[in-house]
This record gives sequence, structure tokens and C-alpha cells, in this order.
Amino acid sequence: MAPISIILVILSAAIHVGWNFLTKSSDNPKVFSLLKGATLMPLSLVALMIIPVRSVSYEIWAYIFFSGIIHAVYILALSSAYEVGDMSYVYPIARSAPAFVPIAAFLTLGETISIRGSLGIAIVVTGVFFLQVRGQFLSEPRKLMFSLKQKDSIWAFVTLGAVVTYTIIDKAAMVAMSRITEIKNGFHAPVFFILQYTVCYLLFGLYLGFRHELKIRPVLRKEWPLALIAAIGTMISYSLILHVMQTENVSYIVTLRQSSVLLAVLTGWKALKEPYGKYRLLVAFCMLFGFFLVATC
Repeated sequence: MAPISIILVILSAAIHVGWNFLTKSSDNPKVFSLLKGATLMPLSLVALMIIPVRSVSYEIWAYIFFSGIIHAVYILALSSAYEVGDMSYVYPIARSAPAFVPIAAFLTLGETISIRGSLGIAIVVTGVFFLQVRGQFLSEPRKLMFSLKQKDSIWAFVTLGAVVTYTIIDKAAMVAMSRITEIKNGFHAPVFFILQYTVCYLLFGLYLGFRHELKIRPVLRKEWPLALIAAIGTMISYSLILHVMQTENVSYIVTLRQSSVLLAVLTGWKALKEPYGKYRLLVAFCMLFGFFLVATC
């Protein structure tokens, strides 16, 4: 990867951890996520006014629509996981996409997987396995068990599935977007992000309304500045990734971005006082080594 691409991806990772921390810290992560999305939705009207709509093909509109659907699932799953689980537990699982994106990219985009990459994938999957024991073997060796049926695990794995799916969709979308010469270079990613973002949060808002979970006023009164910060951070973070996706290998991008796992575990352990901090940090380091193997294969 080019040095500037590496810098942009690492910056995106740090910002990503920041808005995840704000979401986890909220009294109501789902409503906070909706407020975050609603803050930027008006930008879609601006985007539609300034872009040459006729130059956007049906193929790209399909990408926008399907990416929006998957992102809505992602926001629902992530906010639900944070309602019941630790950030230092949920985040590493949700962001273990490098163990699965290369496989999906091989099947759908024709990218290859080396022996070194396969070893990295195996290490990441093993790390996810050890996260499931929640540090229990440290205090109760005989009670080592999976916890896949717990709600935070279920939602974390749904989030992971959404990340893998929208990464593949967005990679293909950005390749198609880069061919639109009527849109200036550097604006392809923000335009795509804003449009799919609007689809995402319209669907997410409809879901919360249908489930009678729209208790907006308390969160709006106390947390709207934080929601605004999270919204801006989300846009910057993902736009950076989409921009890099136009020229770089998707497996490398997703893997480098997972440097955020260490920061997320540290944040959960130190800032949120979550348990098993040292254990989860050790697992995160091992997963990071697996990410490194995949990125350098």
C-alpha cells in the first residue's frame, strides 16, 4: 500500500474507535445511533443537487440501495451488542472481518489467498474462539465453555457478517463510481457514503418506530452534541476507507484498519472499566498478528 493510503486507513481506524466509544457510552445506543445518522441525512439532498444524477448508472444505484440495507443491519446489530455487552468484547469480534473478507473477496472479486494469509486467518479465528471463553480459564479452568448463545455474542457475530458483506459491496461500488468522470476525483467516496447512509438510517428509523423504541427526547436533550461529533467522525472515517478502496486491495485495507482492535480493547478496559482487560488485550495482540499476516501475504 502507498504511504498516504496507510496514513488514511490508520486515521480512519482511530476515528472509528472514537464514535464506537460514544455509542457504547450512551444511555440508549440505538437512539444515539439514529440521532447520529439523522444529523447527516440532510447532506443527501445537497449531494443530489450537486452531482450529475444522470451519470449515476442503475448498477451504482443498486449498490447504494443494497449497501444501505446491510449498513442498517450493521447499525442495529452493533448498537444492540453495546446495549448488553462490553466494548472490549464486542468490538474485536465485530472487526475480525479480515478472517473472512479475503475468502469473500476470493469468491466474488477474484482476489487470491496465500498460505501466509491462510495462517493469518486461522490466528484471527482462534482469537475469536478465545474471546468466547471470556477469560474464564484464568479463574475457573474446568468451566471453559463457549458463550455463543448470549445476546452480546449473537449481535457481535451479526455485526461481523454485515461488515464482511458491505465491504465486498462497497469495494465493487467504488470501482464503478471511479468510472464516473462527471464527478470530480475525491468526491466519489463522500457522495456514495452520503447516499447509502441515507438509505441505511431511513430503514433503521422505520425499524425503531415499528418496534416502538423511538425514545428520542431524553437522548436528544443530553447527548446531541456527542451524536453530532459521532456523525462527523463516522462520515470522515468511512469516506477515507472508501477513497482508499478505489486504488488499493480490499483485503489489505480491511486488515490494516483492524489496528483499531487494540485501541478499542484499551478503551473498554481503561475508560469503561470492563473486565478481563489484560486477557482481552493479549488476544487482541494475537489477532493483530494474524491481521498482519493477511495484510503482508
